[in-house]
Amino acid sequence: MSKKNRKVDSKEVGLEIGLLLFKYFLNTEYLHYGLFNNGLATEVQNLAKAQQNYADFLIQHIPSQVKTILDVGCGSGRFAKELSDRGYQVDCVSPGTILTDHARTLLAGRSEIFNCKYEDLKTDKKYDMVLFSESFQYIDMDASFSNSLKYLNPQGHIMVCDFFKTDPENKSMLGGGHDFQRFLEVQKKYPVSILKEQDITKETAPTIDLVNKLSMEVLHPIYKLLFLLLEDRFAWVAKFIRWKYQKKLDKMERKHFQGQRNGANFQQYKKYMFYLYQAK
Repeated sequence: MSKKNRKVDSKEVGLEIGLLLFKYFLNTEYLHYGLFNNGLATEVQNLAKAQQNYADFLIQHIPSQVKTILDVGCGSGRFAKELSDRGYQVDCVSPGTILTDHARTLLAGRSEIFNCKYEDLKTDKKYDMVLFSESFQYIDMDASFSNSLKYLNPQGHIMVCDFFKTDPENKSMLGGGHDFQRFLEVQKKYPVSILKEQDITKETAPTIDLVNKLSMEVLHPIYKLLFLLLEDRFAWVAKFIRWKYQKKLDKMERKHFQGQRNGANFQQYKKYMFYLYQAK
């Protein structure tokens, strides 16, 4: 597909914007949640440390016999690079364009990057472990397990670290995540043993508090100031935008600028889980 006809994924653009902000203001290229453990305060200057805590947590749980890893949904490629720096042979699955280019640059040829959806992956390679670090929620659960078993060496491992939704009626303003109860049923269908299961919701929830603070104290005032300027300089344009997109603007206000996307609601409506499986 040519660049001219390539469709831009709004979620990927959002992640790329987040990457730019994290990289230049917080000195981190990780896109995952932070792990605020051991008394680490919920402050924006601690986010990079919390994200490194998360990365270290995953690495600490990699079984000793694992040498090769398939990182599904590698994001910026930062975690794949860290794994590679530690001696693992890491390949990546990256379905987007912007982040894939970033990962290719960061990994500098040390990894094969499959630029496709995990469901569409075709390779004869086998791995000791398939990793889903906040990518599991974007892939059909059955496909995640069935594909992973197909690409694993005998008695290989699957690592899943991601959040799930616990409100089937979708009352929360916080989107994302597979239904947790359905996930529990799906995993029973496949020949895997659970070696480790840990709930880290409490330790990851402060990340949402920081995002909420950014939205309320920075993004919302900027949004209002820009609209104020637009109404002053181009009143007819502002009037047209409000007429044409009022419902979307109202939805954005409710979703992002009413303070409901916070750590307390994350703990109420989400469950952030770590799983380490071994194929039988």
